[in-house]
Amino acid sequence: MPRPPAAGVLVALLSTAFLAACAEPGGLDVSGPAPVPTAAAVRSVQVCEGPGRPPLRRPAVLDIAGAVRLTGLRWASWGGPVAEATGDVAAGRGRPLRARVRLDGLVEHEHRAYYGRASVTADGLPAARRAGLSDLRLFVPKRQR
Repeated sequence: MPRPPAAGVLVALLSTAFLAACAEPGGLDVSGPAPVPTAAAVRSVQVCEGPGRPPLRRPAVLDIAGAVRLTGLRWASWGGPVAEATGDVAAGRGRPLRARVRLDGLVEHEHRAYYGRASVTADGLPAARRAGLSDLRLFVPKRQR
């Protein structure tokens, strides 16, 4: 059986009154600029090539442990727990080989974080060289006091 129109109006009025009773006195006050994250909340993720070298973000060239040179890096991800890139790795005296690079092991220092480990994979590397590139330790600056 359909409701008479007056019943619908009564339900609407009661709903509005009930919802208005739940609000703060004087209504909701929205004013001023939206909050902006502070610099303290922002974390900068970087990688270091070694002592005395400046920290880098998304480097196109990266020297690891003084023995591995990566060039032409294109980063698919950066700043999270894992950074991944493709590029070239110097494979001795021959021409560079296409490589996949993965950085991980974040070490946090206040508002900065540094990748602490790297792995490089490339087709065509000798087995001994491939094993030596699978888990490289990266330089991480000491915490400032």
